[in-house]
Amino acid sequence: MDNIDNTEYKEESTQKEELNREEPEAGLTEETPKGKKTKEKPTKKDELKPMPPGKAKVSEKKGKNLKEQLIDALDEEEINDLLSAKQELKATSQKLEEKSTLLLEYEDLLKRKQAEFENYQKRVKREFEDVKKYATAELVLDILNTIDNFERAIESTKSSKDFDALRDGIVIIENQMKSVLEKNYGVIVIDDVGKEFDPNIHDAIMMEESGEYEEDTIIENLQKGYRMHDRILRPAKVKVAKAVSPFNDTDDKTHDDEGQPSEKGE
Repeated sequence: MDNIDNTEYKEESTQKEELNREEPEAGLTEETPKGKKTKEKPTKKDELKPMPPGKAKVSEKKGKNLKEQLIDALDEEEINDLLSAKQELKATSQKLEEKSTLLLEYEDLLKRKQAEFENYQKRVKREFEDVKKYATAELVLDILNTIDNFERAIESTKSSKDFDALRDGIVIIENQMKSVLEKNYGVIVIDDVGKEFDPNIHDAIMMEESGEYEEDTIIENLQKGYRMHDRILRPAKVKVAKAVSPFNDTDDKTHDDEGQPSEKGE
């Protein structure tokens, strides 16, 4: 029995020493011949002095500090709980340190991505401005070629008075320009004479009675319209036919209620 009690006592002492491993020891001390401090040993009087219930373990050794006395007063279950709490606290501190390191890495990554995105925005804005500035460069080149043709036609009039040839040259330039617009830019002419009026692509400027065309039919194109792919660039200005009036204002005769002709003014 004594051996078992000694073993349990040693285990409990070992656990208590683990709780108090990193703490400095304090208490009543005395100087050694070499100047070192040692714990003051309790006297027999202190050991034999009766203590109130519940305080015997706390006051067992006066040479120990308060923390050591509190640890000595704990039972085995309480010591195990403290050791478990200490281990959990250590593990939690380690996890917190890992999370802090990860947070710093994410913060640095966020800053780099933000800087990259700002640079991307600046580059896209600069490229958009360049595209907007030079988007019509190809069209301008085609127009310049047309201007060159007109200049050559005008220059030819200085040495020749053949206006028929000048007219033919201008017609050729017009056809070339229409071909370039249609081929390179999808621009076609809206010329719908003889077709039904459509307010989406036509702008009616005049209406005229016509016995040749049906009502709401385009009888003349006053200004050509243009379509670019599926979008109307400019509606065509047209003259639209309307039904012929059954009454003739220039007729000198009218009919009475019975259908008999009668002279005006009676």
